[in-house]
Amino acid sequence: MKKILYIAPHSFPVSSSESICNSKIAYSLSKQGFKVDVFTCVDSYNYPMNSFWDSILSSSDNLSIFTVKKRPKISFNSPIFAFIKAVWSHVVAFLYTGYFYNGIVLPYDIIRRIQEVKKNESISSYDYIITRGYLTDVVGIYISKKYRIKWIANWNDPYTEEKFPEPYGRGPTTQLPKYKQRVFDDVQKYAMIHTFPNPRLRDYMLNCFTRVSKEQTKVIPHMAIKSLMTTTKEESRPCMRIVHCGNLKQPRDPGNFLYALSSLVKNKKIQESSIHCRFIGLYDVATKELIEQLDLSSFVELVPPTSYEDCLTQLSQCDISLIIEAECEEGIYLPTKFVDALQVSVPVFCVSPKRGMLHDILLNYRLGYFCDNTDIGNIQSVLLQAFSDYSNHSLPIINESSIS
Repeated sequence: MKKILYIAPHSFPVSSSESICNSKIAYSLSKQGFKVDVFTCVDSYNYPMNSFWDSILSSSDNLSIFTVKKRPKISFNSPIFAFIKAVWSHVVAFLYTGYFYNGIVLPYDIIRRIQEVKKNESISSYDYIITRGYLTDVVGIYISKKYRIKWIANWNDPYTEEKFPEPYGRGPTTQLPKYKQRVFDDVQKYAMIHTFPNPRLRDYMLNCFTRVSKEQTKVIPHMAIKSLMTTTKEESRPCMRIVHCGNLKQPRDPGNFLYALSSLVKNKKIQESSIHCRFIGLYDVATKELIEQLDLSSFVELVPPTSYEDCLTQLSQCDISLIIEAECEEGIYLPTKFVDALQVSVPVFCVSPKRGMLHDILLNYRLGYFCDNTDIGNIQSVLLQAFSDYSNHSLPIINESSIS
């Protein structure tokens, strides 16, 4: 049986879209006959370990989960004792690994936890190390170099954060500080394969990874798992229920969607009693003010962040899952909330860049609706079409066959 050392700080317990994405991969690999040892961070204090998602995804006999306590980064706003303690822990991590950046203490703690649990003599028995997410880069470098294990590095977002596309970051050609550039260069040197959830992100990152060939990359999309698919719905109500889950702070801006919705209601093309929109998560004050300014408060609701499981429950009970992306030149992301919607059998309404991954998918599969996030008129017409389909009981049906 092949053995995998699986490094995913966000995986178990399932408390976010990132963690469910990573836990599904670990679960699927174990079900395919690999022995998977997961090293994860327990930093979700208000989320139950025995959730429905955890009970399924951690149930494989071939899957073992080891936790690492997450220590704080260096913060100049910390009390002096906490600041000194964080600085010292980072110095220790630098002396041990040979690398430094703010947060290096987490890769160091993961490495030491692996060595504690597995002992040096057994670490080299792994066939692969898979790293998923930020703050795993140095773990991959250190383990692959010291123990000569094949390293598969996964990137669900651009690496590093400085190289995010505008307006999230400064673009792929951004120069990194020397201490970060050293890590960035060694990631390219020691990782055998780089995996990405979609080809647009892969191609974007090949502009950053100048020492990585396309042959060293694989595209592994986010997955939906049949045993997790739900179709729970509340009793039918005489209005179309739209739910958006996740962060709506800048640069994500729901403004154009709200303007489009307001216009349709004011022009009586949609009755305000026939539609209800709920935003769950963080939002800017400007969003609340715009809702009030447009007189949408009676049917547009802002809800504070809640647990991931509760978000998915609310998503499963709506008619359409709303996804709003920032205005970018190219949409290189495959949001996990897109797969979350399919997982609970709900069609999507994507307000996204017209040249992007979600547009590519919705051109080929009837999984929902797409509109250009810069074009209020386009958002209006597509939203009106979705409402017409809802009224005629012809919204896209999401099931196993539609996403296979």
